[in-house]
Amino acid sequence: MATQTHAPVQPGSENKLYILQQGIVEDAPGGVPAHLSFGVLSTVPDPVNPGDITFTLKAPTGFVFTGWLSWAYHDVNTLQAKGNMQTTQGTLGNQGRTLSFTHNPYLSTNQECIGYAAQVTATDGATPGRYTDGELRVGAANPVKLKGRVLDPDED
Repeated sequence: MATQTHAPVQPGSENKLYILQQGIVEDAPGGVPAHLSFGVLSTVPDPVNPGDITFTLKAPTGFVFTGWLSWAYHDVNTLQAKGNMQTTQGTLGNQGRTLSFTHNPYLSTNQECIGYAAQVTATDGATPGRYTDGELRVGAANPVKLKGRVLDPDED
């Protein structure tokens, strides 16, 4: 059985990552939970190994997290999964408005990426509209704005 060798941990190397939201999450109050998706890519050809760092997400207005999240490695050119999806429960705060978890976004090359999905639901009574006040923080990297659209209850 082969073992995978990782590059040494380099604290702060999360600043070499490109972090983005993938699409805009949409859900209606009372609807089926949706996935707020985001990706992590390397901006350098060398391995990036920041070690275990904290991911903190703040939901856009009208949304709360359920606590469930998943991730998988993908090929950046084909977006095909390179391995099995991993799932876990994050830590909820502020009545579900925030979600945090610890993970090492290790990337061996800039030809792979990690796709994450955090389950969200629109809150009861949320006003339909587009909201851009969510936020994703990955360790010391620059924060990323998270967006969501609350649908009319009959749209879901």
